[in-house]
Amino acid sequence: MLENLIAFSTGEFLSGAINIGKVLAGLGFVIFVHELGHFLVAKACGVKCEKFYVGFDVPIKIGPLKLPASIVKFQWGDTEYGIGIIPLGGYVKMLGQDDNPANAEAESARIRQDGSAGEGELDPKSYPAKTVPQRMAIISAGVIMNLIFGVIMAAVAYKIGTPIQPASVGRVSYGSNAWLAGWQPGYDLVGFSESDVASHFYRFTWDLRYAVIGGGMDNTTGIPFRVVDRDGNPSINKVQPIQSGEDSKQVTIGIIAASNATIVAAGPAEQLKIGDQIIAVDGVSIERDKHGPNPDLLGWHVTELIAADPTKTLTLTVKRADKQLQVSLPPVALKQPHVRFGMGPVVGVISGSVGAEAGFLKGDVIQFVNGEPVGDPVTLPQRMVNLTGKRVVFKVLRDGDGQTKNTQEIIVESLPVSHFLTPAAPYSTGCLQGLGVAYGCDNIVVTSELDGVQPGDRLDSVQLVKTEANQEEVDTRKLQKQPLGNYLSWFYVHQTGQANLPGFNLQLNFSRDHSDQQIAVIPPWQDSTEDFSWERGIMFAPLERVHQANGWGDAFHLGIRRTGQDMSRVGQTIGWIAGGKASVADLGGPVMIIKVAKDEAAVDITRLLLFLTMLSANLAIINFLPIPILDGGHFVFLTIELIRRKPVSERIQGSLSMIFLVALLGFMLFIVSNDVFRLWIQ
Repeated sequence: MLENLIAFSTGEFLSGAINIGKVLAGLGFVIFVHELGHFLVAKACGVKCEKFYVGFDVPIKIGPLKLPASIVKFQWGDTEYGIGIIPLGGYVKMLGQDDNPANAEAESARIRQDGSAGEGELDPKSYPAKTVPQRMAIISAGVIMNLIFGVIMAAVAYKIGTPIQPASVGRVSYGSNAWLAGWQPGYDLVGFSESDVASHFYRFTWDLRYAVIGGGMDNTTGIPFRVVDRDGNPSINKVQPIQSGEDSKQVTIGIIAASNATIVAAGPAEQLKIGDQIIAVDGVSIERDKHGPNPDLLGWHVTELIAADPTKTLTLTVKRADKQLQVSLPPVALKQPHVRFGMGPVVGVISGSVGAEAGFLKGDVIQFVNGEPVGDPVTLPQRMVNLTGKRVVFKVLRDGDGQTKNTQEIIVESLPVSHFLTPAAPYSTGCLQGLGVAYGCDNIVVTSELDGVQPGDRLDSVQLVKTEANQEEVDTRKLQKQPLGNYLSWFYVHQTGQANLPGFNLQLNFSRDHSDQQIAVIPPWQDSTEDFSWERGIMFAPLERVHQANGWGDAFHLGIRRTGQDMSRVGQTIGWIAGGKASVADLGGPVMIIKVAKDEAAVDITRLLLFLTMLSANLAIINFLPIPILDGGHFVFLTIELIRRKPVSERIQGSLSMIFLVALLGFMLFIVSNDVFRLWIQ
């Protein structure tokens, strides 16, 4: 046992160290390429390059400890090459040019002290002695090299074949805008504007998320998603992002990523093991994804087959270690908290659905089904399964003239086949999926077996509380009350109660009308004899597609497109910050860059290459902003010199450079501190 633990820990450490090594090599390469651009063009223009460094060679002294300025260095010809101790960039030191404003005057004097050139004349090998177009070429070469190698790195990734998590719908939150648009698990998002090139290889984490964030920032009337349904039929749906939480700046459209058929959590299903791949349910073969080489089996298809009848024992055909096995999957009881709440109003009806045609309206409150009280909102979908194909009469309470409510009768001649999946997000609602009707919960107690809780009490909030056995230090924010409302729904809380929460209990906090009394109860979640879990506690691994180019021509075409998209996003982000729609506090700095790059490297080397492509685009755009001490600032000064036919005075350049150097150092300190704080919070 101990030997296995040591071996596991050693393996994890080595794997992490290798990935960190890949990241540092990749980041160093991006910096090296940028500086190589400056270096090569400078040499081609006859400029003497005195230093070529990745990292900054600044001596560091901490008390009695003195660190060397460089990790390694050597002299070759006129140039000293090295790796500096501070890994925050790199530089090429050209004769007559120094980015440190404090050294500008001394550097200017130095290039006029060559006796062969004569006192006061510029050394012909110095940077200032070159023509304005030559200096413009030198300054812009770093950015150009970053873009060239960004394309090359992306092309290599696509030629090898890079695994991605596609922008494919795995689950839709009932009542969300995506659900109202009619989206279902298995739909593919192949574009995020009407002009986008249709592709089944957009990434969920990068491309889709950025499109949703952009839609939220720009306050659009809806993002025109290009959608392909399960049968391959394309359409364009406008979906408006909404806040993902009451106090959150994040936005969402109400979907989670697709999964494959490989089990990562088996719940109470004892015969299943993590890593099993489900290939059939009751003899029905699981569909495969249609895109990329060696496509995955589709997790949504497994889930729908399992959820078709939660009361039935199923026979699963699973692949385990190259063997095919038959596994029995019995029903799993739904845990109930011994308290039931009333029905809330209908919160959404899908346009053109059976429910819409029958006459359901937003705001209706379902009271009776075939003359019987509607009962528990959580279990209503399961009870409706028994009425599939039958005539169903609903009685709903509907607002009349704004002051009175009327009872309306809604008849569905043949109830469609329906199933209910667990809530995908906190704001998920209840749903009669076959009808296309989503409804809420009023959070008012109807029946209770909990001590101190009685009908009419209102559930106000929930919170985690530590068990007596839990002696660990816990961030107090984790234990704060979470109010129920439009964001946090009882349906999601009920689903949370199905899971084991080691070291914690789920507490319900109630209030009572006409009383200041607050009732806090930890309910005993016990197995029901009548209600069952739709998905039986099984969870699946993320769906993976391999994006592989058809030859080098296609690879470079994809590389150019990826680099262009990354550049566009950098520009868009800068625009949001400049316009006050986003904050610099949302930006990631060196620490976050290394963390994300390490995560990408852990998946595949090609994922790291695509991340470095994005980083190259960032470096190119940001470095060419018109800010003194950056390449863009130097280019602005050169443009003014080209127009005026004389350089901007050294005093003005030096003053501006010093101001922006201090500002940039302060900004970097803020970004790094923000990175560390975010990682600590996580």
